[in-house]
Amino acid sequence: MKKYGRDFSPIEIRIAMLRKGVTQSFIARSANVSPSAIRHVIEGTHVSHKIRQAIADALEIDIKKIWPSVYLYGNGPRKAGRPSRSLPNTGHGRKKKEPF
Repeated sequence: MKKYGRDFSPIEIRIAMLRKGVTQSFIARSANVSPSAIRHVIEGTHVSHKIRQAIADALEIDIKKIWPSVYLYGNGPRKAGRPSRSLPNTGHGRKKKEPF
């Protein structure tokens, strides 16, 4: 596997898991989440720093090596909750009532 560059593909993560003898269930128990949550993060359909860290710890691989686009080149993990709106106020939406 490459030192850094692109993110590991789901298959590369699973190969690393097989080589280490680690299962998704083991990682799920250690992170106190469901095995399907581990699968979703591996497949890239969900984002969770906690689960990514649990995967990296179980594989004994630096998290920056598995997901460099986020942890090495990006701004770090996404914050929990809804993304903040950075759109300018266009004047649309609820209008104030004008007094008579």
